[in-house]
Amino acid sequence: MFADLLLTLSVRFFLFDFVLFKSLRERLKKNRYFFKKLFSCTFCQGFWCGLIISLLKNWATPFLNSLEFAFIAAIVSFTWTVMVHPFIKQFENNQDLPMT
Repeated sequence: MFADLLLTLSVRFFLFDFVLFKSLRERLKKNRYFFKKLFSCTFCQGFWCGLIISLLKNWATPFLNSLEFAFIAAIVSFTWTVMVHPFIKQFENNQDLPMT
């Protein structure tokens, strides 16, 4: 279940926050009331992504399992970078030891 939650978080980020789809989101938001509401409600985004992930998991194939792993790896990597990068920079500055 934890993997499903991570997968849902990463798919939500990919669809609703990732810069690649920003212009599409803005266009949909401007032209459709449904998307305007959907793109402004993280609860709704999580619900719909969770529902879709749950339905897809019932028909899982090896390809979907690989895709699941890729999305989980992406969100964990992104979260780790955001949380840990400032500490690494501080360590590098304090120790005068560049690592990145």
